[in-house]
Amino acid sequence: MPRAFRVKDEILSVYPNAKVSLSPKMGGFFDVVVNEKILFSKTEKIGTTTERFPESGEIVSLLQKAGF
Repeated sequence: MPRAFRVKDEILSVYPNAKVSLSPKMGGFFDVVVNEKILFSKTEKIGTTTERFPESGEIVSLLQKAGF
C-alpha cells in the first residue's frame, strides 16, 4: 500500500482540499475515481500486459487534463 499512499500524497500536494480515500483490497486492485468516473484503473488491466501502477505524477497529470 505504500504506492497508494504516494499517489494520495501527490494528489493532496496539488489539491490540498481534495477528499482522497483509500480502500484496501487484495489482489492488486487500484482505481482512481473522481466524481464517480474512473480516471485510472489498474483493476481493468489485471492479467494483461498493460497492468501497471501509475507512475509518479501521472494521476495529477490526468486530473489536470480532466480540468480539475
